[in-house]
Amino acid sequence: MTPRPALLAALVCALAIGAACSRPSAGSPDGPSVRLTLPPDGAGRAFIEVVGLSSDDLRALSAARRTTEQWTALLRVSVGGEAPPMLGTYSVTRSALRFTPAFPLDPGRQYETRVDLAGLPRAAGNGPRSGVLVTTVSRPAMTTTPSTVVARVYPSADVLPQNQLRFYIQFSGPMGLRAGLDHVHLVDEHGREVEDPFLPLNAELWDADRTRYTIFVDPGRVKTGLLPQQQLGPSLQSGRTYTLVIDREWRDAAGLPLKEPFRRTFRVGPSDEEPIQPEAWMIAAPARGTRDPLLVTFPEPLDHGLLLRSLGVSYASGARLDGQSRVEARETRWVFVPHAPWRAGEYRLVVLSILEDLAGNQIGRPFEVDRFDEIDDAEPKTIFRPFKVGSRQ
Repeated sequence: MTPRPALLAALVCALAIGAACSRPSAGSPDGPSVRLTLPPDGAGRAFIEVVGLSSDDLRALSAARRTTEQWTALLRVSVGGEAPPMLGTYSVTRSALRFTPAFPLDPGRQYETRVDLAGLPRAAGNGPRSGVLVTTVSRPAMTTTPSTVVARVYPSADVLPQNQLRFYIQFSGPMGLRAGLDHVHLVDEHGREVEDPFLPLNAELWDADRTRYTIFVDPGRVKTGLLPQQQLGPSLQSGRTYTLVIDREWRDAAGLPLKEPFRRTFRVGPSDEEPIQPEAWMIAAPARGTRDPLLVTFPEPLDHGLLLRSLGVSYASGARLDGQSRVEARETRWVFVPHAPWRAGEYRLVVLSILEDLAGNQIGRPFEVDRFDEIDDAEPKTIFRPFKVGSRQ
C-alpha cells in the first residue's frame, strides 16, 4: 500500500497544471503556470498558486502595494468566465503568488483562473510577457456517485394562484455555492419554456444548511401596467398548467450533479388578493395532561417557510411554551407538540404579521406589487388567538 505522505504528494503533483511538483525557485524556463495545492493533511483549505516565477519576480510582487481590485486583475479566480471573481486573500510566498479562497472550494467543481501576464513583474533576464494565461483547476470529487435529490417543492398544492409569489426547493443534502436559478425552468402544458418567469436577485436565497433554495416569481409580471407584464405577459396564467423543471446538472456540495432531474406539475387558478384572516382559523385544543398536538387549520394554503417562523404558543401570562412544530396537509395545517404535558388553563396562539399566503398577502394587508422594493423598518406586529385546554372551544 502507498504510504499516506507519498499518496498526498502524488495528489498534489496530479493537481499541478503545467508545472513540476518540485518547488520553483529561479523561475521556470517555460514561464509561469498555475497549480491547485491541497494542505498536507488533505483536510484543510486548498489554495491556488502561480508558480514558475523567479526570485526577483516574487520580491517585486511582495514589495508592491496593491489593492484587492489590482490583485484580482492580476490573478482572477471564478467558477466560470462570466461569473464574478471569488473572494479571498492574496499573498506572496518564497515560491509562488498564492490565492486563498474565502470559502472552501467544492470538490469536483471546475474553477477558472486567469493570470494577466503583462501585469507580472518583468525581472531582468525573463524577457517580455503579454497575454492572459487561462487555466482550469479542481479538487477531486469526494465520490463519483450522485446521491442528492430534490426532496420537496413548496407550495405542494395542486392548484396555485395566478399571483403565486415564492417557490421553496428542498434538497436532501447541502448544495454547492454556484448560482442555481439557471437550473430552474417553468414549462407550460405545450412544452414551451416561459421566458424569464423568476425575479433575478443579487444574492442567492439559501437557508443556513444550503438545503433549501427560495425563488420568487417576478412580481413585475403580475401587476397590470408594469413594463415586464406589458412586454412578456404574466409568468403564470389562470386556467393553464405548468411544470417546474429542475436540471440534473445543478451541483451539490460535493461538486456532483443531482441524482436525477425533478419535475413538479401544477394548475393555476385565479389571483388571490385577500389578506389573511386569523379569525377564520380552526383551533383544535388538546386534552390536559397529554402531549397531544395543538392543531391549527387554515382555509387556504399559507407560505411554508414563513409558517415555520411566524407561529408559536404562549401561556396567557405571555410566557413562551416550548415545543416543536411542523406543517402538514399541503400547508393548510400547523401542528404544535409541547415538550411537557398540557396543563389546564388559558393559552394563546402567537402569530407574527410577517406571515403570508401563497400570493404574499399578509394579515390585514394584501400584497401590493408597488411596494415590493420598499424597505419597511417597522417591527412585525403580533396577533393573538386565545384558546383553552381542559374545556370546550
